[in-house]
Amino acid sequence: MYAIARPWEPRPGGLLSGAPLPLLVGLGVLTAGAGVLATAEAVPLTLARAFGAGGAQGALLATAVAWAAPRGGPAPALAAAIVLVGALGATLAPFGAAAYLAAPVWLWRQRARLPGLGLARASAGLVAAGAVLGALLGAHLLVTASLTLGYGVRASALDVLAPWLAYDLGGNVLTTEAFLRGALFDRVQRRWPSGGAAALVTAVCLARYLVDPLLPHSLEV
Repeated sequence: MYAIARPWEPRPGGLLSGAPLPLLVGLGVLTAGAGVLATAEAVPLTLARAFGAGGAQGALLATAVAWAAPRGGPAPALAAAIVLVGALGATLAPFGAAAYLAAPVWLWRQRARLPGLGLARASAGLVAAGAVLGALLGAHLLVTASLTLGYGVRASALDVLAPWLAYDLGGNVLTTEAFLRGALFDRVQRRWPSGGAAALVTAVCLARYLVDPLLPHSLEV
């Protein structure tokens, strides 16, 4: 009855309205500039990749924050800066990958001010169900990958594995899920049919992984 009496009304503006455009332009210039400088061998390639990945992922998280927060919410520029610091820390310091963990900690502390991401409304049962489904999906991918193209399961040393885990937790997975599933899909599915929304988000997600300079560009299935 509540839904009938008070139907949801889409916010005025287009699909991309409310995005922090000046910040995104600045991060785009930073990312492109890092690539140009690396091509000209003016800066080390590892540093350029850190700037490029940090700038791009910072743009994703900043946009998610801008779309998910009401007026007076967390600053999108701060979200982008935290992700960028994590990427640079992982490149410049031996244990700098720990700086990636600042992003999920900050996002969790700001969850009440980001209602659009749904982090403050999930019940314990839904969280547990998500954890179980995630574990099952991870096991499925592990078994499938081990049987595909000669990939085998092996246990890497902690000093090799820890930076990648930190990158996934604080950069790769966090920014992708917050932007694509948390913000973009929510916007698109309110305007388009669910099939079209899912197709768009899937295409953007695939493109995002193909251009990530910090991921190994090898054939994967």
